[in-house]
Amino acid sequence: MKLLGIYGLVVALLGTTLFLPSHLESANLASVKDTLQSSRLSVNARVDATGTTVGASNVKIKTVASAPANTISTANLKAGDSLTIGTGTYTIVGIVDADEFTVSPVLAAGDADDNDVVYLKNRPQHVVTFTTATAVNEGFFQVLLPADATTPNDGAPDDQGFDFNTSVDVVAADVGAYDFVTGVATPAGGTGCTSPANYHCFEVHYGGAGSVGQAITITIGNTDGSNTPIAPATGGSHTEATADTYTYLVKNFTSYADPSADSPVDKTTGKLAVIESVRVTATVDPTISFSIAGIDTGTSACGATPDIDTTTGTNAPLAVPFGTMTLNTFKDAAHNLTVSTNAASGYVVTAAENDQLSKDGLGTTTIPDTDCDGEDCTISSGTEWNTSTDNGFGYSLENVDAASISFEYNTGGTSFRAKPFAVLGTDTPETLFSSSTVANAENAYICYRLGVGATQAAGDYENQITYTATETF
Repeated sequence: MKLLGIYGLVVALLGTTLFLPSHLESANLASVKDTLQSSRLSVNARVDATGTTVGASNVKIKTVASAPANTISTANLKAGDSLTIGTGTYTIVGIVDADEFTVSPVLAAGDADDNDVVYLKNRPQHVVTFTTATAVNEGFFQVLLPADATTPNDGAPDDQGFDFNTSVDVVAADVGAYDFVTGVATPAGGTGCTSPANYHCFEVHYGGAGSVGQAITITIGNTDGSNTPIAPATGGSHTEATADTYTYLVKNFTSYADPSADSPVDKTTGKLAVIESVRVTATVDPTISFSIAGIDTGTSACGATPDIDTTTGTNAPLAVPFGTMTLNTFKDAAHNLTVSTNAASGYVVTAAENDQLSKDGLGTTTIPDTDCDGEDCTISSGTEWNTSTDNGFGYSLENVDAASISFEYNTGGTSFRAKPFAVLGTDTPETLFSSSTVANAENAYICYRLGVGATQAAGDYENQITYTATETF
């Protein structure tokens, strides 16, 4: 489940309650809002060397805040997050508990020391929208985002505002009487961005006479996080599950105004909020289902019409009742084998018999397993078997919906390609069909063939075939 959907919900809700601007007595831009791509807080934590070791995967974080490292739990972390730990980059594999998580690769030397940094840098794009209140000829708009008072542009999550993150893209869409040029981004304290203090400045200049009531959209940063400010980390007075709120400003200036000293024509303040993501967890137990179903005499299987109906009769479908055999004549029967599993690496279905068909199942007088027409088929290699005077018992396969099958009855153009069954205790059970990923009701037909020669001793013959479906994780 993707948590971005949850973040979007959080943003939408906050947009209703927190993004509405606080109106000033002077002229105001209308309908001002800064919609964040994600309202998720960044993380600024510190390594606790007790429980964190070089060459291991486990990371323990401090549970006592020390500004700006105010993140003291794993509540805002999730599997798949990319973190900076010390000087290295790691991916979270899993959350262990409230103050521990595991990463890949294992921790390198220098990244497991006490108080090493742990950063999650959330870089949400800002989409600032508003409606103009005054027509200003060839002027410019300025958006001011809150910044940290001490380290506003060091590329690390701050606890007092957005980190500028070296370089930021600013774009405004041309519309109506506004023809915008490339925007200019300046970190707090930079040239032309000193007042008010502790705000990053984003300006978009335009040609044209401007107009009243025009909807404007200014985009700060990118959806992939490149050239985008880093969202604030946990604040010093933060309460988990309660948003930290920040004030931003949007201003409209005349063309030659000094935004650090001159008053804007229009201005509006707004509020935005950042909060922990909600980590949704669920456990799905590994499962596999396997079934054997009969096939009637009206269903073609392996290119033949079965002589035996395995859907009815005693012990159906767990029986193949060939009944009384006619000498030198084949009888065919079939089963439908179906498997489903949620195992990430799929499944394997194998088969083996307890012995050859033997008189009264005692293992003495037997109907031998087939060696096929050319006396060259084996448990691992199928060949053509179409001569009914060739005494024996064997099987073939037809793929119905399996991802991969070991062989089929018509491989190479033969009319019935067959194999003998592997024998339990002597041979390794032979794979019939398989998949390397999750599977939903994948199936294949297994087709039994029996031929009895004129010299076969009279009697009742039987054996047992065991099918095994194994999931792979």
